[in-house]
Amino acid sequence: MTTPRKIGFGQVKQYEVDQNSDSHLIKRVAQGESDAATLLIERHQGPLRSFLIKLTRRPHLADDIAQDTFIRMLRYADRYDPKYALKTWLFTIARRLFINHTRRAEQRNVSSEYLGMASEGPTTEQLTTRADELNYKKQKIDAALDRLTETQRTCIVLFHQQEMSIQEVAKVMELPTGTVKSHLHRGRATMRKTLAPEFSETIE
Repeated sequence: MTTPRKIGFGQVKQYEVDQNSDSHLIKRVAQGESDAATLLIERHQGPLRSFLIKLTRRPHLADDIAQDTFIRMLRYADRYDPKYALKTWLFTIARRLFINHTRRAEQRNVSSEYLGMASEGPTTEQLTTRADELNYKKQKIDAALDRLTETQRTCIVLFHQQEMSIQEVAKVMELPTGTVKSHLHRGRATMRKTLAPEFSETIE
């Protein structure tokens, strides 16, 4: 008679971690498990929404695209390639939806409304607290981002804000890594020129 193999505490803990990994959860989503879908949405909705807000400049539109992204995650969960991080896959879907929306907006001649305009920063008199200063700096950076091409802005946001590797950014952008590096270099140079000398240390 075979003695049941005991599982140590460390093995149990690792098993629990694996059970909650993105790759395991997405497999459960493909099998129709709604609780797994809920966990993944809760885990990734913050970073995804932040990424989309930077691209769209409109929170409501960002929410709409994020929702469509998760709908596609549910619909095509069985197509997920585990050799890529789930976050990378979701951001790739989101960017494609963003591009599709932009093209439709351009066809309706409302692309300028879609991209939005950066609001003016507060006056010197209003910058009396650290919170005001941070808000002022954020608005200036957002305005500098608006001066970039869509491709440069997306690369900057993915690499600096979302902390993706060059390879992950290339996957999302569907571009060679060398091209991504070039867009990052040009985007940083444009932002340094726009922000200098006020925030010369912001993008390095």
